[in-house]
Amino acid sequence: MNNNNMDKINLNKDQKLVVDSFYKVKTKKDLNNFIEDLFSPEETLDLAQRLKIARLIFEGKTYEEIAAEIPVSSSTISKIGQVIKFGKGGLVIACKNTA
Repeated sequence: MNNNNMDKINLNKDQKLVVDSFYKVKTKKDLNNFIEDLFSPEETLDLAQRLKIARLIFEGKTYEEIAAEIPVSSSTISKIGQVIKFGKGGLVIACKNTA
């Protein structure tokens, strides 16, 4: 088996572990505690910024307006825009009630 297939198999198992772990958390308080335990402050900030970018895209802001509001690279903004257009819909679900 080549290395790419091995990486894909492990990624699927690892993603299932992550999804199952988040699914077990039932309350906002427990979810907050889980996030604080799991992620460093920098990782949490990165995730929060990506969610903010998605929300602003859904609000119709331009990439330039988003860059002025959130200190990230234009490539990060573009990546989130591409995920919204061509991804699996997860950001749409997460952000649909916030825009």
